[in-house]
Amino acid sequence: MTRNRTPHRETGRGHAGGRIDTRHLLLEWSEAPWDTAVFGFPVLQITAIELRSPARGNVLHAFEKIRDSLGAGLVSCRLPHDRLRESITLEEQGFRFIEMLYQPEFDDLEGTGEWVDTGLSVSRAEEADLPALLGIAGSAFRNERFHVDPRLDPALGDQRYCNWVRSSLDHPTQRLHVLRDGAHIVSFFVTEMKVDKTCYWHLNAVAPDAQGKGYGRRAWTSMLRLAGQQGARRVRTCIVARNHRALNLYARLNFRFPPPSMTFHWVKTAAS
Repeated sequence: MTRNRTPHRETGRGHAGGRIDTRHLLLEWSEAPWDTAVFGFPVLQITAIELRSPARGNVLHAFEKIRDSLGAGLVSCRLPHDRLRESITLEEQGFRFIEMLYQPEFDDLEGTGEWVDTGLSVSRAEEADLPALLGIAGSAFRNERFHVDPRLDPALGDQRYCNWVRSSLDHPTQRLHVLRDGAHIVSFFVTEMKVDKTCYWHLNAVAPDAQGKGYGRRAWTSMLRLAGQQGARRVRTCIVARNHRALNLYARLNFRFPPPSMTFHWVKTAAS
């Protein structure tokens, strides 16, 4: 017996999305418009996948037909670390493992007010700060999936993060913060306060010329203190496992690490 099956739909402003719901498979996807704008072709993200029963053949065939009809050049999927049946199915159909992702959490914000002064100032970024912040965003990220997947142009990854920083300056819910040592910009953070009082750190970086000088711990400590002052109950972020320097920083700051996730990419090639 087959459940309701909706091949695809348009999800606002012409963005493609859809759902396949059968006795063998549940699959949901949406378009990532910010990535579509960077890459110049539709970029899709699988937001849910569940193998419900063993099935012969390619259970993703219906999705692949829709993907190709849309002209998608990149599809990403993020799975919990223990969803091996689904990950094997993805890899059988041309997806490749790209990264292991952690989402560190910090929930002891009541004590942050007692921490020693870091010597850094934190303020909301202004238009005049953008050139410096875009310079950081375009050069500081090297461990992320758009930079390490050899099938993708890393310059597009730089552009993606620059676009993110630029858009966060006037974003309705995200906030762009700049950290300075005196007059020198050493770091930036893009944050968002969720309705449950979780302060989510979407994007952060230390300026390349400030790396290796102890600014990471000082900047992260300053932002933890700010989150506590703003009434946050916890701080949450995400980080790839290959960024071992940042992992060590979060561990030293007593973040806890829930179970990780895996990210997979399908990239259109001449052969596909």
